[in-house]
Amino acid sequence: MRRSIQASLLAIPALLLPATVRAQDVAGTVPVPPPSGITPSDPTYALGFGVGVLSWDDDAPYEGVTVASLGIERRLWHAVRGRARLGLGESELLGEGNTDVTVILIDLEVLVSPAFGPLRDLPVLPYAVGGLGAVVTDPSGEGDTDPATHSQSQWSVGGGIRARPFSRWEVEVEGVRSGMRLLDPLDAENPDSETIHNLRWEGRLSWTF
Repeated sequence: MRRSIQASLLAIPALLLPATVRAQDVAGTVPVPPPSGITPSDPTYALGFGVGVLSWDDDAPYEGVTVASLGIERRLWHAVRGRARLGLGESELLGEGNTDVTVILIDLEVLVSPAFGPLRDLPVLPYAVGGLGAVVTDPSGEGDTDPATHSQSQWSVGGGIRARPFSRWEVEVEGVRSGMRLLDPLDAENPDSETIHNLRWEGRLSWTF
């Protein structure tokens, strides 16, 4: 009887420990949580600001454009992220004097990276990106010229590299090639369109949370 009482008293401290500690086996494979009781986890979201250069095909009626973008990412699975991005820049309509064009880029993208196993701890991680979106071109005409505002859907595919120099900050360099059916920017009634492409190189700084 005395031995059973002693055994019961010795078991009380073990019952008061967290479940993860009680489940730890002899080999110690189950990690012990920190004293705060909060277990660190990977960030779920990332808010990023980027600056890039967009160049069009030779047959496109626009000059190259510098684009500033703001995007938000969400981790969907361990190595997959979803991203919504909005870009804004200024270009010029070729052959129409000083006709400025506001370019708005809207992108919904999926990013896939080999963030698993030993590759997860690499200082620089490559990733692939693809998605759908839209390009809005809004020329500001002068005189008798009245350029039309157009919105065209586009697809995009590309890749980049990502580094995390600090625990909550990420740096990305990305190249994306997009394609679209471009309408005549000078004539809103013209139904003809042609397929053109653009290439965007962008650097981005993101805060993860």
